[in-house]
Amino acid sequence: MHMERCLRLASQALGRTAPNPAVGAVVVDRQGQVVGQGYHERAGLAHAEVVALDAAGEAARGGTLYVNLEPCCHHGRTPPCVERVVSSGIKRVVVSMVDPNPAVAGRGIEALRHAGCQVEIGVLEAESRWLNRGFVKMMTRGLPWVCLKLATTLDAKIADRTGQSRWISGPEARQHVHELRNIFDCVLVGGATALRDDPELNVRGVAGGRDPLRAVVDPDLAVCPGSRICNGDEGSSTVLFCSADAIGRRGGCFPDHVRLVEIGRDRSTVGYLDLHEVMAWLGAEGVLTVLCEGGGRLAAGLVASGLVDEVKWIVSPKILADTQAVPAIAGLGEVLLKDARQLKDVSVTQLGSDVLICGTMIGEIC
Repeated sequence: MHMERCLRLASQALGRTAPNPAVGAVVVDRQGQVVGQGYHERAGLAHAEVVALDAAGEAARGGTLYVNLEPCCHHGRTPPCVERVVSSGIKRVVVSMVDPNPAVAGRGIEALRHAGCQVEIGVLEAESRWLNRGFVKMMTRGLPWVCLKLATTLDAKIADRTGQSRWISGPEARQHVHELRNIFDCVLVGGATALRDDPELNVRGVAGGRDPLRAVVDPDLAVCPGSRICNGDEGSSTVLFCSADAIGRRGGCFPDHVRLVEIGRDRSTVGYLDLHEVMAWLGAEGVLTVLCEGGGRLAAGLVASGLVDEVKWIVSPKILADTQAVPAIAGLGEVLLKDARQLKDVSVTQLGSDVLICGTMIGEIC
């Protein structure tokens, strides 16, 4: 019960804490009453344990701290949480998962035990790892978690032959996409999609919503400097991944707040940009989670490169039946059925008249 509350608290900060994980904490006194709770709101602010212990005050002494991630034991932007836990008089700490950060990795738990605290590990561990899957992947593989989101007709088209895609999905599905953007650090599209749809890639209709980093894989810088993705409200941030020759030709055309990032070509994807390099750059910038919204060539490149971790596929009950309509995933070569990528942990949800199919492309969270 208390760890579930930790996870609910932590989830309020999704998309806001990078490069830190999302963490919630609950303090229970000797009589079993909740006397303090809190969560880490964003990088640089107090960690969840400190917020909860501050709220509890002296009532924490002799009590139990529940937290979904091992308390840190190193100095970063804030002091070690272990020191605060020990000084509070907490006698028992229940931890959902060990911190995968090599700077912690069990040392926080060891320090707590050495100070006389009873520590329990593993309560709702799978749920905690899923909540912080971006942080876990970054700590273990050095890359952000990538979710491929597609909205298609029944015959897997994302636009008609003229490039028109508004609207394949209904209002409930479109609102769901805004809710996703609100909890991901970065939203990514291909250059053709940015040119064709002129999307804003911001968050609308979500209470307390915030806009993610907007990124475009655009080898030839085809996107218009005056497009909505290159402008937007004050504070909007946009990155265009492109080739060196494109920067030489058109680099001076874009607003100052638009970052142009040179990425090498990947011969295995017929001259497309190296998507591993794109993800490595985003990871180095502190991005933990990426929501890719297409188009077809980018989706195909990510799948072929083994970079997709999660899929959210919205299917609308419409059929174009046109071979010249735009496919959701533009094939890069021949693939036999026996070699098809298989989604795992599949779930299906109805969104209005549309259907959302979710699944992962990995066996387990890293």
